[in-house]
Order: sequence, then C-alpha cells, then structure tokens
Amino acid sequence: MLLHDFCAHLETYFTDMHFDDCSNNGLQVEASTEVTKVAFAVDACQATFQQAAAVGAELLVVHHGLSWGSGVRRFKGCIGWRLAELFRNGVSLYACHLPFDAHPTLGNNAGLAAMLGLQDPQPFFQYGGGLIGLYGALAAPASLKALADILNRELPTTCRLFPIEKQGLVNRVGVVSGGGADAIAECQELGLDCLITGEMEHKFYHEARESGIAIIAGGHYATETVGVKLVMQRIQADLGLECVFLDAPTGM
Repeated sequence: MLLHDFCAHLETYFTDMHFDDCSNNGLQVEASTEVTKVAFAVDACQATFQQAAAVGAELLVVHHGLSWGSGVRRFKGCIGWRLAELFRNGVSLYACHLPFDAHPTLGNNAGLAAMLGLQDPQPFFQYGGGLIGLYGALAAPASLKALADILNRELPTTCRLFPIEKQGLVNRVGVVSGGGADAIAECQELGLDCLITGEMEHKFYHEARESGIAIIAGGHYATETVGVKLVMQRIQADLGLECVFLDAPTGM
C-alpha cells in the first residue's frame, strides 16, 4: 500500500475532529513510499524508532510526535539523531495527538471508559478547542482500590491513589488520559466523585482535596497506550496490514 494512501485512510477516522492542537498532526517524516507493516507506539523516540526498524515496519504511528508548535528549528542533538535513525532505516513517522485522546470510540478515554464500565459516557473537559474527556456513572458504586485494580490489570500499570477522607465509594467518574489533572474544576462542577487521569501534578493536590475529587493516576504513558492500540486494531480490520504495538514505557 502506498504511504500516502495509508495516511489518507487513517485521517478518515478523524474527519470531524478539529482541535487547536500543539502537535503538528499528520505525516511528520517521509522516509518510505510503500507500507506493508505498520508499528504503533505512544512516543516518537530512539527506542521506538529502533524497535520499528527491527520488526521491519516502514511506518511508525505515534501519539506524541517530533514536531510541535512552530516546528523543529534546528536538526541537531536528539532531533538530528532521531531523524537519522528514521531515514537510515526507511521508517516514516505519523503523529496524532488530541484526536487519539478524544475519539468517541477509538480514543484513549473511550477505551478507558469502556474498561471501567462507565454507563452512557458523555464528553467533558474543554482542551485545545474541543472536549477530550468522558464522564459517567459506574454500573455500581466502587472503591478507589477496585477501580485501580482494573487499571492495574488491564493496562497494565501501577496506579497512585489520592483519596478524599471519609468519601467512601465513588460512583460518578471522569476520565482524562495523560496529564488531565486540570480537569478537576470541571469534575467539581459536574458533581463527580473521582477523576481518573495519567499523572497528578503537585500543584493540583490541594485543589482536588478542597473540591472533594478523588484522583486515580494511572500513569501518563499507560493511559495513552489505550487509544493507540484501538486505532491499530481498527487499521488491521480495515486494511489487513500487519501491525505491531511497540512498548517503550516511561514509568511516568
């Protein structure tokens, strides 16, 4: 399959999704013309570039690419080394940031909501010109530990819990993958009990406690593997291409 035909197909999944994204989404590095095997990963880095080359992929699709904002200004240091790795091995690079978080069925948050069994999840949390998170009620109230156990098993990860004293079980839950702790205010406005996100920054600790929002931090990396894998599975089903997920965890 031609590289540009593959990219055009992938972009049909996100036709109606328009974000003011800090990522320059799309084909970022063109180092091949044909695609017979596609690798998927969270991050564009030497580790995933080397893995992609090792498995014989001509294209790597990632959530976090190389080109952000005004783009790359100098091709030296890590950027130079990474580009050299891609071109040396004929591996092209495609990046898709916020759409991978927000897609209603293939996104990180859609996958997490399904994993947790949220009932009738609704979009929330305005970011980058769109709503990227989901919230809903659990099938039955649960403890933070029970929810964390699901994530620990399914992602897998090691969740950090930030409970609210005397809160008891939680029922109404918001999900924002990656660095989503700044959704706390919207969680409070919606009357949610808990926010599940990737990482909990220090500056949000007291806001969460004072707002009565318990936090489960499942890991920035781990919570953003979900949508990448869902898109990969959809590509396999639609195009019949050989695909592989490359795991390069950061511990964050």
